Amino acid sequence: MTLNQHQQFYEIITSSKNPLILFSKQATGDTISSSLAMAELFSRLGKSAEIISPDFEFPKSYQFFNSKHKILQKLEDHKKFQLVFDVSNIDNPNVEHEIKNQRLHININSQKGHINKDHLITQKQEYKHDLIITINTPDLESLDYIYQENPDLFYQVPIVNIDHSTENEHYGQLNLINIKASSVSEMLHDLITQIDDKLLDEDIATYLLTGMIEKTNSFKTANITPQSLQIASELIAAGAQRENIIQNLYQTKSVDTIKLWGKVLTKLQLNNNEKMAWAVIKEEDFKKTNTTSADLYGIIDELITNIPTIEMTTIFFAENNTVKALIKSEKELDLVSLFPQNIPEVTNKSLVKIKVITKPSEILKKLNQYT
Repeated sequence: MTLNQHQQFYEIITSSKNPLILFSKQATGDTISSSLAMAELFSRLGKSAEIISPDFEFPKSYQFFNSKHKILQKLEDHKKFQLVFDVSNIDNPNVEHEIKNQRLHININSQKGHINKDHLITQKQEYKHDLIITINTPDLESLDYIYQENPDLFYQVPIVNIDHSTENEHYGQLNLINIKASSVSEMLHDLITQIDDKLLDEDIATYLLTGMIEKTNSFKTANITPQSLQIASELIAAGAQRENIIQNLYQTKSVDTIKLWGKVLTKLQLNNNEKMAWAVIKEEDFKKTNTTSADLYGIIDELITNIPTIEMTTIFFAENNTVKALIKSEKELDLVSLFPQNIPEVTNKSLVKIKVITKPSEILKKLNQYT
């Protein structure tokens, strides 16, 4: 009998001994929350999972999780080299090893029998991890140096690819892609409860509700469905700390960040149909407010939340004597392919930071065509 996707997912994760959870560079809160929820699910199943993302730094607003699961920046000790010898003609072999002059010496001794090079059956390199789960990662190239430095890992180890984006390239052996879901956190709720709804404890519920709230701007985006709201209510019933989530995501902005937010608002402009917004921030604005360009990511989300008609947002700013632009599309427009010559720094394809090599007006003109 053919297994459905939920059954395949259950079979795969329960048979894995050393799972690896990966997500792309500079991921969203939905991605971070989903990855931690997945790691906690493995813990409930008696397994320990590693989480890795290139150049990852934990955002301050998510440190309230106080999770026991760490998110690392690179793979460590993930390969093993194995030698297999035929010792059938040796009684009670005694194996010793030592390192001399940076060389490993293996000694196999016995009072009866002998061994030589012909008794070496095989030598092979294996990976510690027997399963890869990617979260909100449209393609393997999004994993940056983790993929570039370990391409064989992704061909030898099975991949479960979990995403809700239309941009996903379906590169996994099991592709769980639901473009109707508001977030991967919403998808994980479905996967976990299909396995056993008792697994949905307070920690996992808090992770998943955080991801849903972040991804939907507190349930204000257009892709919210009655099912999304039903899942949110189930997560709260399971113990998700809604008040704590809201306080940390939306009510803990520093005075400096609020000042920068004010600078953006005073300079904000809209196009004729109010579907595109933009602002220009000078380097002195960062100095006066004691902020950096990293603070613009939260502000661009606030703009979307407070002006619901907006489909495209752009903030031009100066950084290291270079003009850059932070662009976000609410229509999942592939901004990377739209501005390939501008050397985009990708968070995901709908949110990029680019180097401005043309006039800002030309960038706005191109973006205006998609609103």
